[in-house]
Formats: sequence, C-alpha cells, structure tokens
Amino acid sequence: MMVGSASALILASGLAGSKRASAQQTLRVRRNIANMSLDDPDLVAFRTFVGEMRARDQSNAPSWIKFADIHGGSFNFKYCQHGNWYFLPWHRAYLDMYEQAVIELTGHTRFALPYWDWSTQQAYPAAFTDPMYQGKPNPLFSPFAGDDLRQERKPVPSLPAAETGLGKISGLLNATILENFAGGRPFDETVTPPQVQNNVSPVWLGRRGAVSELESGPHNYVHDEVNGYMGFPAAARDPLFFLHHANVDRIWENWILQGHVNTTDPLWLDMVFPNHFLRMNGQTYSVRVDKVRRTADLGYKYDDSRAAARPLRSLAQTGTDEMRFKALFNPAATTVVPRARTERIGSATPSRPLSIPLNVPSASASSGKRVFAVMRGTHVGSNLHCVRVFVNLPSAGPRTPTTDPHYVTAINFFANKAHQGHMDPGHCYSVELTDALKKLGQNGPPVPGSLTLQLVPIQRTGAPATDLAVGPEMIDVGLV
Repeated sequence: MMVGSASALILASGLAGSKRASAQQTLRVRRNIANMSLDDPDLVAFRTFVGEMRARDQSNAPSWIKFADIHGGSFNFKYCQHGNWYFLPWHRAYLDMYEQAVIELTGHTRFALPYWDWSTQQAYPAAFTDPMYQGKPNPLFSPFAGDDLRQERKPVPSLPAAETGLGKISGLLNATILENFAGGRPFDETVTPPQVQNNVSPVWLGRRGAVSELESGPHNYVHDEVNGYMGFPAAARDPLFFLHHANVDRIWENWILQGHVNTTDPLWLDMVFPNHFLRMNGQTYSVRVDKVRRTADLGYKYDDSRAAARPLRSLAQTGTDEMRFKALFNPAATTVVPRARTERIGSATPSRPLSIPLNVPSASASSGKRVFAVMRGTHVGSNLHCVRVFVNLPSAGPRTPTTDPHYVTAINFFANKAHQGHMDPGHCYSVELTDALKKLGQNGPPVPGSLTLQLVPIQRTGAPATDLAVGPEMIDVGLV
C-alpha cells in the first residue's frame, strides 16, 4: 500500500472536495431506497461495485474486506470514531470514500448512496433480501457474518417506535448543540485530574467522550438488531451498513436544516483523521473535519433536504450552551453548571434493577432549564442488549413498557459481545431527562432531592443468562 505525506493528502483531499462541489451544477441526491426500483441506476452501480470488490483478492487493497477493515475487523475496531464528537464526521468521510470508489469503478458519475429510513420502513430493503438477482448471486445479500463469526442476520428486524420511530428522531433533533446531538469532546481519565481535550493531536481520536443518544439510541439499536456482520466491528462487510449510516448522516443534515449549527470550536473543525481512508489506486489519504461538515462540499444532498421554518440559533446562544455542556462532560469541572454526583453505585441486572436517588443541585438564576444525567465509567455485560432508563419509578423492571411516562430512553450496545472497541469498559453516556420530567408534570428544574433514576438491563434475545450486569462508576446530574 502506498502512503503519502499527511499534509499533502489533506490538501489533496480538500481540493478534490472543492472541485467536486463546484464542478457540479446540481448535487448528487441520496434517495430513500423505499422509492427505488431494483434496477435503479444507483442500485445497479452499488451492486456492481460490491460484486467486483468481493471478487478481488481480499488480502490486497483495495478490496471489499480491506475497505471494510478501515472500520473494523471481526473482533476489534480500527479507525472508526464512536463515543465522541467525531462520530458523525468520521462516518461521513467513510461513506464519501465508498461513493467516490463506486463512481470511479462503475463510471456512474451521478451515483449517490441510498439510505434506509428505518424510522418509517422497518423491513429490510428488498434489494438486500433476495439471494439472487437476474439469475445470478446477489452481491448485496449478506445473510450472516463470515466463518470467523457465524452470526446470522435476523430474518426480520424488530424496530420499535420507541427506539427508532419518528417520535424518537424528532426528540433527538431538539438538541441545541453538537455535543448534545452527536457526542461529547473526548477526555482522558487516566491522569489526575482528568483532562479534557485541549489540542488536535490524533491521540484524542482514541479517547472517549460522552456517547450521544443518537449513537446509543437508534444507531446502536439498528446495528445490534440486524445482527450478522452488523452486530460486530466488521459491520462494514454488510452492504446494508452503508444505507444505515447514510440515514444517520441524513439525520445530522436534517438537524442542521432545522436551524441548528455545528460547533465552531477548532478542536472539532481542525481535527484530522490521518491516513484513515483509501483510494482505489491503493493510496491512503487524510480528511479534516472542516472538509466534511457540509454535505454540499462533498457534492451531495438528500431527497428530503429542505430547511424548516425554525430560526437559526445565534452563535451567542450556541456558545453559552457549549460552555455549559463542556463543563457538564468535564469529569473534573465543579463550576459553571449546577451539578451533583453520586458514586459507588453498584451494578444492575435484569433480575435486580437499580433505583438511584440523586441529590439534584439547586437551580440558580443563571442555570439552564434542561436536566441531564451523565453516567461515567459504565461497564457493560457482554450479553446485554440495552439498559432502559426510567425516572421516578422505583418499581421499574424488564416488563415495564417503554410507553410508561416515566420512561426516558434506552442505551443500546453495539458490538459489546466482541468485548473490544466500542464497548471497552468505561464508556460515558449522556441522557436528557427534561422531556420525561415534563410528561410527569414537572416543567421546571427538579427541586433538590426529588429525583430517582432507574437502570433496567435487558438481556439480548437468545444470549446466555450470564454476564448481564451494567454499572456506572458515577452519575452526574446537571442543569444546562
């Protein structure tokens, strides 16, 4: 494999992106696969690309496996960013790598990846379920992981509205800043006091931040529910991965179109993913976050891309919220936001959920009115599907419905059965409690001492009844 200098490749990548966007009078359109025929030109091109890449020597790049291994292999992750605020831009750059490769290999210059809108279409897209296409094996059919995994894809996914439906997505789109919507800036808890990211060294790409509800919610849920390759670090070996992540990318774009703005923090904008990506000529290249923050800069848009009537938030508003969130997610911060901490919490299991009393901080005149719980150092059993979070319902258990007004959200776990990568012990999860408290008639910040949080682990279907505990080392509750 040929590896060029990072600086030259960053420049080349940026120039290529500019030329792509400016050279096209119209943007390529990523469309809902539910509205596409099996012989749609974009599907034909993607099918051709997958087939040809799979037919190559998989030990050499570029090939289907070598492209997929950029994300991760059978039991470990490689370059993919999860659990911090680089989650969305890294995966956008990764999907763009595939789009450009499809265009180069097939000559279909208007190619754009379809997306699978699982919030309205629960069934797998038909193009991915038939083992044959026009009398030949269908390259898009990936019913199970390979011989090294032997984990079958579920024939029919169960995608409940509470986890992936329009109401869930609508709630996620209410997030006011990127760190709430997409994930928090990374921090290092191996030092004392803990250090929050303070430069753009690539070392921070290996650090955890706060996992957002977009990632731990529908993103992780769909990965785990589909199973097969999708339930492992090797998820990108399943062609359905790209339609799933195109939909996650679309949700990011819709968040922007609803009047929100990406952060202007240089720690986000100037971070470089160094030589993470691969061209069809075998050369690696780097991408800077600033080059992928706008879909138009990469030459595409979505078929439902239209700005909402919601006014743009001012930079001052966004800056205030960012300051509060930075303080909330900083393990060492003690000021800026009213915050209380509970430690030595213990572990929850399906047969023994936890009910945790929280000493809610008193609100001040300058406090925000949104309530967040941040679970730090969360250790997760390998046979858990998710942990459901309730507020002020000490009797909550595995059979408590997600339609109960005390229900907050589910934290879903992607690839924890692989014991590596995304589910390394000690993740940090951010959960907003505001909407659940409003449902219970509490429209302002909770009064001190009025809050209990319930953690209810849910066993993965068919998994052994062992290693089912989940336990955060501490929980912070803050007003933002």
